[in-house]
Amino acid sequence: MRNLVFSALIAVSAMTGATASVALAQTTPADEASRIVETMMREAPIPAVSVAVYQDDGLVWSQAFGDAHVELGVPVQTDHRFRLGSVSKIITASLAARLVDRGIIDLDLPISSYRDDLPEAHRATTLRQLLGHQGGVRHYNGADFNPAAPGSVIDLRVYPDSQTALNLFINDPLAAEPGAAYSYSTFGYTLIAAVLESATGESFRDLVQSEIADTLSLPGLGADTMFDLQSNRVGYYDYAAFYQQNFDSSIRGEIINALRNNPGYKLAGGGYIATAEEMARFGAAHFEAGFLSGSSLAEVFTTQATAAGAATPVGLGWRIDHDAAGRLRYHHAGSQQGARAILIVYPEQRLSVVVMSNLGSTPEDIMTPAAAIAEAFFD
Repeated sequence: MRNLVFSALIAVSAMTGATASVALAQTTPADEASRIVETMMREAPIPAVSVAVYQDDGLVWSQAFGDAHVELGVPVQTDHRFRLGSVSKIITASLAARLVDRGIIDLDLPISSYRDDLPEAHRATTLRQLLGHQGGVRHYNGADFNPAAPGSVIDLRVYPDSQTALNLFINDPLAAEPGAAYSYSTFGYTLIAAVLESATGESFRDLVQSEIADTLSLPGLGADTMFDLQSNRVGYYDYAAFYQQNFDSSIRGEIINALRNNPGYKLAGGGYIATAEEMARFGAAHFEAGFLSGSSLAEVFTTQATAAGAATPVGLGWRIDHDAAGRLRYHHAGSQQGARAILIVYPEQRLSVVVMSNLGSTPEDIMTPAAAIAEAFFD
């Protein structure tokens, strides 16, 4: 992007003289990134967006746009915490990798080695399979979000322990035999959390705190539980249409407060909050070995294959691909009530980019603006 700006500078200078040259020379990567975010917010009624970029060894840009709380008119700041949605999965993947480095778990042992009360269908499954979405665990279905179900939709129930969360799905038929197919599953990560608890004797929340938040100095990374008071947590908003169709046809307005939500059943797969700056720092911790050992880093970022040899798009949690220019990237996005988020890491360019929104599932295509922001910072 900087080369494009420089080329344009030469052309404009030749045509219009020094005044235009000086004006264009002041364009920075941050200016371009800000324009990308402003365009994104004009295209959808997103109350707040927070963006952060880490490059090499430090934060090079961070900015927040809009209102953290619409009704109170509170401007969003860079230390506000947003829901991560499924970006939480890569936190869990890195947690598992650190436990491998400490010799506490083995990714290829049957999970019954750590938790012996599992139904037969899951006993031979491995953590590697679960982290790569090959554990055969089902994803959501319509019954999970039926307001008439006992206890209402799963997001409104209470989950005092991991067994309560496991009871949602653990006895349901498998989506596929473990190792036979890639089948994306948030519940698969709930099972991972339960196994890690049994292997360590610690709660999942404590494991994330000690192994991730404390190790990387991420004080805002925490579980978004329904009852906890959380400092600097943004308000959560959704488009009204879904609620009008499924809950109350009398609801008015384009965006509304999102339904109160308890992600206690899916902390490992979609239940954390953090600031954009913190998640960009988390991404930067994966540029090279250190936070994870060299061997674990290679495991995390090597795409898996099914038992029959079919390639999958993920290693351990993270999605792995190349952008249109052929640059290697690791990434994960998340959608949730009141949230849309993405983290992209370009390891060869040592660039980590985070974009977070507090409007449910918006923007739908969050990869495009996030990749464009990354483009602005490439040398």
